[in-house]
Amino acid sequence: MKIFSSKHIKEQAFKQLYEEYYAPFCLYAKRFIDDKDIRQDIVSDVFTSLWDKMDTDSFNLQSDTVLGYIKMCVKNNCLNFLKHQEYEWNYAENIQKKTPIYELEPDSVYTLDELYRMLYETLNKLPYNYRTVFIKSFFEGKTHAEIAEEMNLCVKSINRYKQKTMELLRNELKDYLPLLLLLFHRA
Repeated sequence: MKIFSSKHIKEQAFKQLYEEYYAPFCLYAKRFIDDKDIRQDIVSDVFTSLWDKMDTDSFNLQSDTVLGYIKMCVKNNCLNFLKHQEYEWNYAENIQKKTPIYELEPDSVYTLDELYRMLYETLNKLPYNYRTVFIKSFFEGKTHAEIAEEMNLCVKSINRYKQKTMELLRNELKDYLPLLLLLFHRA
């Protein structure tokens, strides 16, 4: 007769829950987000969080409320993703409306080579993955999903790397960023 530990029973319950409900929750997330990779990342993150909570005695996978909890987490994570995406769009829109530095300071003339040199000097301060994601996205025009596949990362990581890179560029090149962004979109 085998005696199973409490941990083993929880792991089995989690495995069954994951196998039975991962796909349905990905389908549920489609109500909010069209991109399949992003939906899968969100649902995976929810199950990862659930796995982390399994070690606490107060969390019970056998509870009849666990599916409601997962559904709420998937919905909230989808809405948070959309909210962040809207923030990025609003920022990009505000940048386009902002008066470029070359109109504010007509005497300061930079060649394209000088602007690119400033950009690359700033990018070289970044870790390899951040720099690579930025270059593949802006210079090579690749999608987040394509970059994630090439670099063997999740789309969420690509979004985070790109966001951190843009923060650094905003800080380091704040006066020139609108012009550089304009150049990226014309390339």
